[in-house]
Amino acid sequence: MNATHTHSVYSGRATNWPMIGLMAAVLVPFVAMARGSHGSWRSLGLLLPVAVIVASAVVVVFTTSSVRTTAGPKGVSVHFGAFGWPRFRYPLDHIVEAASVTIPKSHWGWGMYWSPRGGLMLTLRTGPALRLTLSNGRKVTISTPTPDAAVTALDDAR
Repeated sequence: MNATHTHSVYSGRATNWPMIGLMAAVLVPFVAMARGSHGSWRSLGLLLPVAVIVASAVVVVFTTSSVRTTAGPKGVSVHFGAFGWPRFRYPLDHIVEAASVTIPKSHWGWGMYWSPRGGLMLTLRTGPALRLTLSNGRKVTISTPTPDAAVTALDDAR
């Protein structure tokens, strides 16, 4: 008799809409300044700073405006932005514990960073998150809309 095992897979996306709005709001004055310069915007003194700011805003929007998390039999994968880069992968056999946590509103840091108390933070907003404890003792916290479903998918895969 062939026994087939089915596993659930969780996939969720958290988007930082305020960051996207902020980047758009930052770009509007620079575009207006360039358009209102009556052709003088082609000078290097104005063109270079505007180009740097626009390029920076585009990089931020395309890389850190959203995070997609997938959890299941292969472990957890995290992909940022529109192109899925940067990405992080945590195989199931490296995950000791998975828990649903809430990032408090008093939390000051968003993005990708490491802290001595919290470990690696892959967060775009406050609210629900998935916290992984890895076999090497490190912790990883990931913004995701329904972390309980991700924990269930990981528990089911074990």
